[in-house]
Amino acid sequence: MNNGETKKGRGYWLAAVLIALAVFCAVCKEKNSKETTGTNKGDNKAPTSEAEEFIPTEYDSSMKVNVEEKTLTGALKVKATNNTGKNQDKIYFHVYPNQFREAVDLLGGFWHQIIDENSEPGSMEVTEVQVNGKGGSFEIKDTVLEIPLDKWKKGEAIDLELKFTMKVPKNNGRFAYDENGIWLGNWIPIQAVYDKRGWVTDPYHSVGVPFYSQVGKYTVKVTVPNNYKIASTGKEEEAVKEQDGTLTFTTSIENVRDFAMVIMDENYQKLSDQVGETTVNTWYLASDSQEAAKQNHEAGIKALSYFSEVYGPYPFPEYDIVRTGMFTAMEYPGLIYLPKNILESNETEIGSVVHETAHQWWYGMVGNDEVKEPWLDEALATYASTRFMLEEFPEHGAGDLEMRKHMTQGTEVHERGGIFIGSPVDKFKNIGAYSQLVYQKGALMLENLEKEIGKEKMDQMLQTYFIEYQYEIASGNDFISVFSEELGPEAKDYFEAWLSGKEPEFK
Repeated sequence: MNNGETKKGRGYWLAAVLIALAVFCAVCKEKNSKETTGTNKGDNKAPTSEAEEFIPTEYDSSMKVNVEEKTLTGALKVKATNNTGKNQDKIYFHVYPNQFREAVDLLGGFWHQIIDENSEPGSMEVTEVQVNGKGGSFEIKDTVLEIPLDKWKKGEAIDLELKFTMKVPKNNGRFAYDENGIWLGNWIPIQAVYDKRGWVTDPYHSVGVPFYSQVGKYTVKVTVPNNYKIASTGKEEEAVKEQDGTLTFTTSIENVRDFAMVIMDENYQKLSDQVGETTVNTWYLASDSQEAAKQNHEAGIKALSYFSEVYGPYPFPEYDIVRTGMFTAMEYPGLIYLPKNILESNETEIGSVVHETAHQWWYGMVGNDEVKEPWLDEALATYASTRFMLEEFPEHGAGDLEMRKHMTQGTEVHERGGIFIGSPVDKFKNIGAYSQLVYQKGALMLENLEKEIGKEKMDQMLQTYFIEYQYEIASGNDFISVFSEELGPEAKDYFEAWLSGKEPEFK
């Protein structure tokens, strides 16, 4: 996610972050996750032996959208294999839409950006669960769905079916709508990760991007009115016209760790180009600035091509850049949101599209626990974005560095309070500290190392990291090990010092 946008070389977080720095919000109300204590050093590796093959969960969803009532009704079929290395008697899913149900107290962190006087609640209701074709019991507590199982043997596959209805909330967040579209981020129930801590069922934290998931295979079939179209994580097949005049879109994709979708009315327009085997689409409203849409489209194309060359090839057939009503930009596999303000004028604000494109590598293809180690994708995406900007848009890149210089001053105030680059999201009490440390100082940590070892060596290390952990979940220790194997134990000392509040030079 991006906490702001670049504007003529001033850095793409500047406006939002400077405002956020003045805002010290109360910590959002949250409950501890089940069995999520301890550090993240090696904890996010599933406790299976190396001989056991990880089998991704398969999700097959069919739903119908009522665009007037902003509701979704349908079913989700799940084929899940017990990859935990031991027998289980339960399985857990995240149902993030329930964070926005009525009577939930959304205060602190990003909530003041998402919820305003015009907001309306929404939620997901699971009406029935079947396990291997038989009716099963279930319980939803906050944003976690628990399904009891008879003995689920390790390595065994089970078939689940969830029947559901969703009411999309009205707000400025990841899962919401406006007069022209419905954007569905973190909407589909996804299986919780099981790692060395057990089932990880973290709440929907207010700060950062609090999601942690393994790759899966998704097939989604959605029926909408005939004047609507969709963009999604996958590449849609040609729509089928139903007898009642509605259109049904189907898309399938594998090796992605979430599935997002935007449902758009006839006011949306599209720019399309090819980058290798990938179609890049930029979706915007007819009332938006066509010049701004074109600038962001071209920046997205260049960034996708650049990161493919520097870190590793982008493997998916489509990449969608979609204007939504979310208050900031947001990344999902194969699809990113741009906030409407970026496209409302001809001012050159391309930082967000570049940053979220970098997330296709750091979060999308190489996963991490974004709750416990948010620096591992955000610092990398920020660093990679600036690298791209310096080479392709030097004025913007120079603005990024100047902004980073100012943003990383005064971080000792937070560090004296025990908050560092390497802190989990629940340690951060406001957006300003999170932006300063995780994004800006985290990127500075990588930039300072690059100065010492050179761009070529830095790229080589990140290419190795990408190859070793593509479609997997990496920990901070995994990242550091890649550098230590090439650069020696000094690399470990360097990273661990920076992550805990010190700023040594790499020798």
